[in-house]
Amino acid sequence: MPGNDSGVAPQADIVGIPGAALNTLSFAQGLLRALSADSVNPHAVIQVQAMGSCFQSNGPWVAELPDIMSRTSCVRLERISTWMGWEKGDTPSFMSQTPGGKTAALICCALGNLYPEDRCGFLLYELCRRILPQEQQVSSPAQLGDVCMVLQSKVECLGFGNHLAFHVTRLRQSFFEAELGTPQDFADIPTEEDMSIFLEKARDALRDESLVLQISGTRCVGTLLASMSALCPEDITVIVNREVLMRGCRENIVFSISDTPGSTTQLHLEKKLKVHESDFRKSYTITDSQHELNDQMSFSYDGILSSQLDLALALVGAAPNQALKLAVANLIASLATSPTETDFWTYGPHPDEYFPAQGLRTVIGPMYQQLIPNRLEKVLCRPSRELQSPKNEFEALQNILEAALPLTHCSCNICDQGNPWNPKNHPKNRVNASEKWKLCPVSQLWRAVSDLAQSSLLFLFVQSVANTSLKSQNEKYGYPALTCYLWDYFEQDMGRESITSRWLHDSILNMLGSWWTPWDPPGVCSSSNASTVYPSTLEFPAMTNPWSVHYNLVDGRLHYHGDCYDGIISAKEDKKSVKALSRKKAKTSIIKGTVTAPSGLGEHTSLLMTLRPAWMEFRRALLLRCQIKQVNSIIDVNFLDLHLGLVRLSPAKGCGHSLSAPLELTESVKATSVMAPVASGIGAIGVTLTHRNDESQFLCCTSGVRQLYQGDCCMLCAVAQAERECYQVVIGGSPSTHHIVDDEDGQAPRR
Repeated sequence: MPGNDSGVAPQADIVGIPGAALNTLSFAQGLLRALSADSVNPHAVIQVQAMGSCFQSNGPWVAELPDIMSRTSCVRLERISTWMGWEKGDTPSFMSQTPGGKTAALICCALGNLYPEDRCGFLLYELCRRILPQEQQVSSPAQLGDVCMVLQSKVECLGFGNHLAFHVTRLRQSFFEAELGTPQDFADIPTEEDMSIFLEKARDALRDESLVLQISGTRCVGTLLASMSALCPEDITVIVNREVLMRGCRENIVFSISDTPGSTTQLHLEKKLKVHESDFRKSYTITDSQHELNDQMSFSYDGILSSQLDLALALVGAAPNQALKLAVANLIASLATSPTETDFWTYGPHPDEYFPAQGLRTVIGPMYQQLIPNRLEKVLCRPSRELQSPKNEFEALQNILEAALPLTHCSCNICDQGNPWNPKNHPKNRVNASEKWKLCPVSQLWRAVSDLAQSSLLFLFVQSVANTSLKSQNEKYGYPALTCYLWDYFEQDMGRESITSRWLHDSILNMLGSWWTPWDPPGVCSSSNASTVYPSTLEFPAMTNPWSVHYNLVDGRLHYHGDCYDGIISAKEDKKSVKALSRKKAKTSIIKGTVTAPSGLGEHTSLLMTLRPAWMEFRRALLLRCQIKQVNSIIDVNFLDLHLGLVRLSPAKGCGHSLSAPLELTESVKATSVMAPVASGIGAIGVTLTHRNDESQFLCCTSGVRQLYQGDCCMLCAVAQAERECYQVVIGGSPSTHHIVDDEDGQAPRR
């Protein structure tokens, strides 16, 4: 009001608040937002930030951190009201505002990739005990481990695994070029105590320009070099066999690596000599290490399999081998472009195990000839333009493997008998021979390559965005299913492994972590602490002709109503719940007499997709309800059943007839709808009248039966093909915009 100064006083008070108080208020607000986003202990956050402030950091990774730690990328699935990404104002975003927070993120990135979560907490606890004042040591190892994992998850896209593989391979290449024996312990992981002592000494050398940390030896030096080159590359010098391999602006940390025999690494903190001053030296020796990588090590998506193969070769002492990468890529490219549905049959095939008539080419889509080499190049290397048959490529891969590490290096007396991929030669778990076999360098390399081959096949169906990352794609024990299948298939073993569309789907989701339940639930989305993968049909549940099936790998976690979840399932864990969502078969036609295309009599009225939390053992999941309505009828269906039905769907062969040619319905040929696309009766064929609705066409897909998509064929010819080739459903659809093209001679390559 005029004449009343009461409204001015608060403004004067705010202006009079000291700047330090405003900074404190802003700090508290940021910390509270971070706590609500990540549920971490506030004292642990401050302690980790204080730990980071004890170090100096520089280099390209530090320059990227502000954007990476504060990013809020988001992918929304509007239909089910969920999103994948990062919350604004989370713990990494809060810590990106200070140099200590950014440095701590780099340290946690390295530790989180090298050690399990519980060991990271103990390591940070020990490191803080060494370098922080006692009054700042207020958090438990578990609380520090939580903060470490939160930071590591968000900066995982930097790809520490790729970074480690680069430096280890670079060191090993120097030895091979000098024709010297290459140590096999470059990539070993030091014990937690040794790492904390190393970080303490590195802190001293970085803060005091008069000190130099000298590292000599070979054990773990690749791991230590990768950690320091991520943190402070400008302070590092690397000398290999008296030749400078890398030199920064300053020489505060010096790695001196030579072929001198010995299995220890010496750490010497030395003072630079000056006139009238005495030198002092603090020494420490690393004598123990872990000669295997942490299975939770993260890799950026680009080059993930190439880096993993480099590390696998380093662990067994084999030379870097580009020919081996090319052989794996050629095998997978040949497999993806060659097989038909029968190539993946098991003994006594079941409809659940069918792929489409043209094999994986139909699933990948009409652009498979471009997509296959491009996607392999992104993760491993580009395959050759001229490919041999899958059997010849499989044999070529085995020959290159034997040349890379001869079977004479076998230490288990199993691999040297020949045929390391023969499942009959593999020892069973919990027997004495099994432990020797797992530690054998030949067995380790062959298992690593088989893991990469299977992952290469899975990555053909994955589309990734920027900043995505994945954990190491390695089986803990034994060989993956693909290698066992290929061996049995080419050896014509009637009891061979099976490669099915459900296996393909589950394996892609499990790239972000297994569900770890006695019975695998019908998952349709999987999320880790850093990335999320889901089929494109979850975002757009509709058909296109020709179609393609791919999975989106996006940056960030799965969010729903303010909470984070590990995945989405389409039915509860018990088999009864899955069976309850099965659609009944149509006993009669929805129309009598003659039907003419296009027809929409079998289309649905609406599709409702909703989510709700569903707690599972060890996992936090969301349960997807998929409800189809047609006029006054409503049914619930299993979304995974629809998606796998699309994966198995085969296109009908085109004909020269009019697509609107009429079809006479009979007792064995029935017109059906989305409510019951499969016709009942032995030999009966259901023809869905869904020509004008691409969403209805997708909803007619069913995983348990063989289905044909009408597309470029008239209904009469499509039904005739279904009768000849034992299809049970013909999905009424629209003609394609373009056709799948085979090789130049018109024939796909064969065995």
